[in-house]
Amino acid sequence: MTKRFFHLILTLMSFSILINAYAANCTVNLVVGYKNVNFAGRAVQALAFNNQIPGPTLHFKKGDHVTINVYNHLNVGTAIHWHGILLPWQMDGVEGISQKAIPPGGVFHYQFTLYQSGTYWYHAHAGFQEQQGLYGGFIIDPLHSVAYHYNKNYVIVLSDWSNTAPQQIYANLKKEGDYYSSRFPLQPSLMKFIHDYRKASAAQWKKLISEYKMMQQMRMSIYDISDVAYDAFLLNGKSFKHPWTARVNVGDIVRLRFIGAAGSTIFHVKIPGAMMEMVQVDGNDVKPYIIKSFTIAPGETYDVLVRITQNHPYVIYAESADTLGAAFGALLTQANQSINYKKVKPFPEPAPVMMMAGMNHATMKMNSSMKMDASMQMDHSNMDMSNQAVLENPMTAGTKYQNLIAAVKTNNPKVPIQQVIHMELSGFMDRYIWFINSVPEYKAKPILLQPGKRYRIIFTNDSMMHHPMHIHGHWFILRNGHGAYDPLLHTIDVAPGATVVADFDTDASGQWFFHCHLLYHMMGGMARVFQYTTLINIEKGTAKPQTIISKLPYANQAIVRVDKEPIDGSLVTHPMAHPPGFYAANFLDMNADFNNKQEITYRGLFGGDYNKLELFTNEAELNKGTLENADIDIFYWHLLNQFWAIKGGANYVYRPAHTPYWQPGIGIEGLMPYFIATNVRSYYHDGSAKLDIELSRDTQITHNFFINLDFRSILASKTVAQDEVGSGLNEFQWAVRPYYQINPTLSVYIEYQDTKYYAAFKHLLQQEDRATHENTLSVGLSLLF
Repeated sequence: MTKRFFHLILTLMSFSILINAYAANCTVNLVVGYKNVNFAGRAVQALAFNNQIPGPTLHFKKGDHVTINVYNHLNVGTAIHWHGILLPWQMDGVEGISQKAIPPGGVFHYQFTLYQSGTYWYHAHAGFQEQQGLYGGFIIDPLHSVAYHYNKNYVIVLSDWSNTAPQQIYANLKKEGDYYSSRFPLQPSLMKFIHDYRKASAAQWKKLISEYKMMQQMRMSIYDISDVAYDAFLLNGKSFKHPWTARVNVGDIVRLRFIGAAGSTIFHVKIPGAMMEMVQVDGNDVKPYIIKSFTIAPGETYDVLVRITQNHPYVIYAESADTLGAAFGALLTQANQSINYKKVKPFPEPAPVMMMAGMNHATMKMNSSMKMDASMQMDHSNMDMSNQAVLENPMTAGTKYQNLIAAVKTNNPKVPIQQVIHMELSGFMDRYIWFINSVPEYKAKPILLQPGKRYRIIFTNDSMMHHPMHIHGHWFILRNGHGAYDPLLHTIDVAPGATVVADFDTDASGQWFFHCHLLYHMMGGMARVFQYTTLINIEKGTAKPQTIISKLPYANQAIVRVDKEPIDGSLVTHPMAHPPGFYAANFLDMNADFNNKQEITYRGLFGGDYNKLELFTNEAELNKGTLENADIDIFYWHLLNQFWAIKGGANYVYRPAHTPYWQPGIGIEGLMPYFIATNVRSYYHDGSAKLDIELSRDTQITHNFFINLDFRSILASKTVAQDEVGSGLNEFQWAVRPYYQINPTLSVYIEYQDTKYYAAFKHLLQQEDRATHENTLSVGLSLLF
């Protein structure tokens, strides 16, 4: 053995003795219950820890042995996750992954030792309970003083709130992924594009048009910043009506521990008139740097120092990235100090979110070459793709962490990579499904890990939204070019178009959840389970549970391989935090012209994400009391990929026909480039095949004002007089519909429709003395429910 090895052993032993000397046995009781709140204009029911939102800040010291007794006073199960904490996997608190839910009236004793220090937090990990108020700070003091000085210390918890229950929010998003888009100030409208174009320089015009065209081809919105329009934004549980305040004195250096506890909101944060010194990110000290502002995504924590130099209020301003609202707080240098929050200038309006923003041509080429198969049935995340060039030349590009440097060494960058795991992040907004490698959580198998190895994840974000990806029970080593000083993060915000390379060491056992920390993205499928091969062997009976705890020579890191018996075999066999659900969406369109003619179009979708029952009747017509057109598809609907679905089943025709009849039908529907909605259906009856083709596009003119242009053709292979079907082109119809969206569920419109009939079908109409060319002007409304 070398002297270096003996020195390392002595150092670790001394460190262990020192921790045990300072360690304490700490017990905390948390009661999960209901609480009535009024954050946004009306009283609603929330959830709370010990009747507090946020929950009480839990304060410990490194080395403490912690017991947290969670008592469930809800009428549903719960589980509590200790975000960023290294602990035994069965203490991690994720329903369906590390434990069964704590039943109503039950209690769970979370027990673990703290091998780290810094700013962390805790929150519910069962259903949508985190969004309803179950979150709080978790602070661990180091054993020794830190390199930076401060004399005051406050926790700042940023969150969002909706008066609509989160279960209903999710159901609304499943009806229509853009359900809340009309409430956002930033809109991808024609008027907004013209406004941006006029403000752009001559050099920017070509790029702006090129990127706008690219986004249209890719069927992505340039302002797809948020999914949910919240009613309030909270700072330490306070809305802008009653902001949070704290006392400070001139000369103080204040440490503010910011915690991103929002369900979906990314905040831009600043303290007008003051600079901030960033000293810690995700619980790990970084090389300090001065900033005017920063962004914090759900799951992240940032610690900054603020120097109080003037005798006036220091306003803390946290604006939602979608510009919908802000949370406020203030540091007061005097009691009852007057604060004018209205004087705070909002952040500059964000630029349109272009897919390749911040990416160079090399990155674009790399992403293109790494594209996964578009099939939703394949998940390549567990494949060994250890290309030597990738291993030797890791590259993180397009993130806010590019220049982040750890304050102390975090790792040995020469450790070999066991496996490269590629993760392409994307989503299907129409049905609100979120993917890793084109597969949602419930369709993917666990990603297998071997203990004592180093794995590499390469993230590519092919969506228009940020994805703060959080790993449980491990640290990401963000590969941003600083080698042994690459920063440790438990949550990495992967920006649109960004590529992130992050390593992690398998210093644990059991199985762990990994997911996007935007709550509704996680619920929609952007999640995976990491499962250690040792756990599988324990479940098979070929290995024994482990109890291995070992310090590592790096700050905030330890080997914790603890498997507590008995192990629930059902969790190992089928680990799943969010099983598939059943959803319903109904679209109803009704109009009437000025000649006593009415039309109704209805579409209902009922089922899971991929397989549904579709009921569809298109433009059923009632003309002066006579039913002239009425048929209904009763189809099985199957999703192929994020843009296309196939369907098939039976169609019942009541009119136009002399005698009602059934016929088989098949079809395909989806979205072509430039947002051209496509619905093609084919039917067969009495030897005649009929093809119904409909193409339409919505163009947003101003905030809630749109124009829809629709084209429809009906063709048949053979004339069947009794079915009122003629060979060749039967009809061609076009319509223009300006409409105004009053709210997500209701739109009103005026429609001009022109319909011409042709060939054999025209002859059939002439025989019955019916019109062969019609045009109508009607008014109507559209409903989504």
